[in-house]
Amino acid sequence: MAFDYAKAYQQFIDEEFAAASATAWMIPEAGKVRFTGGRDIEISTLSTTGLGNYDAGKADGSAYPQGTVTNSWKSYTLSMDRGVKFSLDRTDPNDTGFLVTAENVIREFARNALVKEQDTYRIHRLYELANGDAAHNTTHIVSAALTKTNAIATVSGLLQTVRDDAEEMDGYVALISHKHKTAFLEAANGTYHDISFGNAVSINGVTYENVMMLDDLPCVFVPQSRMKTVITVQSGDSDQGGIVAGENAKDIACLITHCETPLAVSKLDAIKQFGPQENQLFDGTSIQARYLYDLFVSGKRLASIGAVVAP
Repeated sequence: MAFDYAKAYQQFIDEEFAAASATAWMIPEAGKVRFTGGRDIEISTLSTTGLGNYDAGKADGSAYPQGTVTNSWKSYTLSMDRGVKFSLDRTDPNDTGFLVTAENVIREFARNALVKEQDTYRIHRLYELANGDAAHNTTHIVSAALTKTNAIATVSGLLQTVRDDAEEMDGYVALISHKHKTAFLEAANGTYHDISFGNAVSINGVTYENVMMLDDLPCVFVPQSRMKTVITVQSGDSDQGGIVAGENAKDIACLITHCETPLAVSKLDAIKQFGPQENQLFDGTSIQARYLYDLFVSGKRLASIGAVVAP
């Protein structure tokens, strides 16, 4: 039986992504998303009607008002269609040494390129949606430079605003730029807030180490390069590919959202491998990967997103 390289490479990518991504918890649970072909997907939305009046005088089974449950599927198109090709000099694909070499390449790509691009895109997309929400952007997008004296109050205040507007008290997550960790460390003493560091926290089934708990809010520290108000998606033709900060981008110091709000969908559409005997372009092995992804938020959940942006 031929070795299934595609399956092996997918496993390498999944392992690296789970270990290094700050946004892996945004992937929805199984069954909520279904792929319908190409770049098209459908996302499930479950809704119910509210309470009605109970009529104790009816004994025919109609005392309870009839409620309805609706599971609707809405169509979306993944906007990000990305690809990459790696070329490895002649190595026998049947040699176990080749898999070791290819695994190193795929893991390095996933750990340092794919994870960064996915995190950057998802965080920016959430900020973009919150900033475009005319009903809440004036209060949910806060301009502030986080310091020892205001970091706790700024993040706690934004969380309370988001909670009140979204009408959901629990289940929030904060992504905080790592460069502000010192401000929270220095502010931890002498505050009535309960702050602890180095916690292991599970968010939507994904466990993160070294999480800061600000009262009941888990805070995951993220490199500042992945938290920008403006991004540029590089083509990979005349540049290094990936996603970088765009022109006039500001730093996002903190992004707060409910754990059920972002729906990050990704699809490794194809991994192809051509050995030296098949490859007509050079004397070696070519590995090609096509990756489709996007992030969606239901309109009714926009109120559950907030951000602190550097002035």
